[in-house]
Amino acid sequence: MNAADPIIRLQHINKFFGAFKALSDVSLDIKSGEKVVVLGPSGSGKSTLLRTVNRLESIDSGTIIVDGHNLYDPGEDINRIRMEVGMVFQSFNLFRHKSVLENLTLAPIKLKKMDRDQAETLALALLDKVGMRDRATHFPIQLSGGQQQRVAIARALAMEPKIMLFDEPTSALDPEMINEVLEVMITLAREGMTMLVVTHEMGFAREVADKVVFMDAGAVVEVAKPMEFFTNPQNPRSQLFLRQILAPATR
Repeated sequence: MNAADPIIRLQHINKFFGAFKALSDVSLDIKSGEKVVVLGPSGSGKSTLLRTVNRLESIDSGTIIVDGHNLYDPGEDINRIRMEVGMVFQSFNLFRHKSVLENLTLAPIKLKKMDRDQAETLALALLDKVGMRDRATHFPIQLSGGQQQRVAIARALAMEPKIMLFDEPTSALDPEMINEVLEVMITLAREGMTMLVVTHEMGFAREVADKVVFMDAGAVVEVAKPMEFFTNPQNPRSQLFLRQILAPATR
């Protein structure tokens, strides 16, 4: 991969679920170190788009290049590519029968063949990073939703990925738990992690994003810098979305 090339490139992506067109001619470039936030109404294709980047969802046409690798080239090892792409889901997806530490060390030991001591040292450092080291021996059921999501972020980071995908990581949390997760994500952003984030958190998008992608009906409707998008959206659909989302906060 040339240093000037995007680390993620989606070209003319189309995706159907039966007769329903979930993604419609989507093209998007993301540079290394860039933070991109995807906004849009429910059902607009945001999560489907995100899941195509590590081939959790297949596509019907188009090209996806991740770190110089074509996800649909038969010669590529998709599992090796996935090791470069961490993903955090709406539901935490932790192994409930394993401790926090075991959740973090499992993949590095099994997939990267890291020795246990090295994996545990890395895991504890990451738990420090997300403020969860003191919960290393706890099980997921003993943690709050916000704590579980912070552990899920640390688990994704344990594979030392180049790219992090976040699929509405705060949507399953009680309001008082949202900030503790967003603070971890903001720290990652400041450290230069490449991030593709689907979220409804407008404050996060304003503060962290290098660019905002607005989707509707499976299509990318508008791409802009946060200041431009939130103060002067160009597309009528973007304007309507922001009026509906932001107006209640001003009452």
